[in-house]
Amino acid sequence: MVTWTQIVHREPAMKSDGAPGEDARRLREFIAFDKFSDYELERLVRAAHHTSTSVPWPLIHERTPSDACYILLSGEVGVYVGQDRVAVLGPGDVIGESVCRPGKLRSATVTTTGPAEVLRIERDDLASLLDEIPALRETMDVTAARHTPLSTRPLNA
Repeated sequence: MVTWTQIVHREPAMKSDGAPGEDARRLREFIAFDKFSDYELERLVRAAHHTSTSVPWPLIHERTPSDACYILLSGEVGVYVGQDRVAVLGPGDVIGESVCRPGKLRSATVTTTGPAEVLRIERDDLASLLDEIPALRETMDVTAARHTPLSTRPLNA
């Protein structure tokens, strides 16, 4: 949701910032990235775009083509299939792993629930990273296996 202040003052709802060294250090704190070397983390961060938001903001829209994936550095996101919230994800989670499946549409909408920071990795950059960093492919595979069952049931079910 864009706030009135952002409209009046033309403030972007999401902005790019962050230092690569700091982002690599932050990734090191998450279990999903503990098999990565320092070089691999730095390579991943250099290929990504650090973005932050101070308000809820949609990262992914259900039934749209996959163009990027995200790594949540801070905050949390809600995952929705239709109107049903099926999951809440937090820092360290990889979001949008369907980008690895060209031609497939997104299976859910993912929206930040408030202030958040993410690393956005474009599809083409991800393809190169997956070839260069075996631990990234493993992380994406684990994430995909964990997220797949979520898209079939509501969180309250």
